[in-house]
Amino acid sequence: MKNRFILAALSVAMIFSASCQKSFVESKKEGYLSFGAFALEVDETVVTKAEAAGDNYVISILDADDQTVLTKTYAEVKDNDSKISLPAGSYTLVARSLAGALPMSSWENPVYGASKGFSIAAGQVTEIGDLTCTLLQCKVTVDYSDEFLSSVTGKGVTTVEVVAGHPLDYVMNADATYDHSAGFFAVEGNTMTVVFKGEVDGKTSKMTKTFTDIAVRQWRQVKFIQKKNEQGEATFDIVIEDLISDETLNNEISAKEEIIGEDPDAPKGDGGISLDFDYEAGCDQELTDLTNMIIVPVSERAMNIRLKATVPGGIHKFVVDIESDSDAFNLALAAAEAFSIDLLNPLPAQDVIFQVVPFPHGPELSGQTEVAFDLSAAQSAITAYPGVHTFMMTIVDKSFCTKKIPVKMIVE
Repeated sequence: MKNRFILAALSVAMIFSASCQKSFVESKKEGYLSFGAFALEVDETVVTKAEAAGDNYVISILDADDQTVLTKTYAEVKDNDSKISLPAGSYTLVARSLAGALPMSSWENPVYGASKGFSIAAGQVTEIGDLTCTLLQCKVTVDYSDEFLSSVTGKGVTTVEVVAGHPLDYVMNADATYDHSAGFFAVEGNTMTVVFKGEVDGKTSKMTKTFTDIAVRQWRQVKFIQKKNEQGEATFDIVIEDLISDETLNNEISAKEEIIGEDPDAPKGDGGISLDFDYEAGCDQELTDLTNMIIVPVSERAMNIRLKATVPGGIHKFVVDIESDSDAFNLALAAAEAFSIDLLNPLPAQDVIFQVVPFPHGPELSGQTEVAFDLSAAQSAITAYPGVHTFMMTIVDKSFCTKKIPVKMIVE
């Protein structure tokens, strides 16, 4: 069921009637795009909605060659008498809830948008009419049946990938608690690969399954269920439990791989993952313990805090979980949604954290075997928060070898 709500409506455009104005417009062969009868709406078909964007929606005008000739916020359009002057020609109006490129994959970050073609005639006014923004991604959540959860005996991870090279990992803990977050994926093809790797009934189990007919404006609810094989033994399957979309789809699925029992590819040990002080890069020689870095005002002692992460198997996931005994620091973390930071896919709100603690971040970290950290700049800001601040680094390589490394900054 569709539920539309009008974000805003623009005031009636004031059309210049003075003859001198008309002559000026005609002499430049320009006309006006009027937003006088314009209503920007959001269609919540898949029971998701963008955060209250309203005036922050971005309005872009593209010419016949798909070149951007104008970009304004919705608020700026309204403040300009609800109209835009453009040379005569053919154009496309694009409205988006997010400026910049569409993320290939991200957590809890729905993006809405729509486009509409129009033409401008010299000296004339073109009404753009209504425009309805819809989800530009496929939403994916992961769930497990009670029977499956009762069989979980160790850690696991479900990896979902829609665009090659841009997966998201839904982590399952040894106590069978798991990540309920919604992932939002750009769609370039029509397939989605789901890989589970974890400990079930005391054995490392792995399954890879491909789902077809993936498209934008869908909510794919992946669920793991327990079943019996031909020998009557317990095994499991991955299904799409409830597809929510505004279209009728062919939901046939094909299994690519299934390994039940001891997985020969199961990770052994921590894969040689390490995080150490980088003395060659100029780290302060006084620093010898990652869990005991005493931070004092820079005026008293400026330290060079340089680290190097070594991941022989290539980085698959790098998460920083932050804990602090400082109420003020915790409030700052809450404001930035930064208690847990996925360095490969950080949230936009977490940018402020990188200004304080300059961790390397972004999808380009994927596959890297060495990553340098220069945390020297963090000293000035963090001295404002007395207490013990622990940055738990969880590094997972391409073979799912995992290592947790705590880094502590202590402000006395």
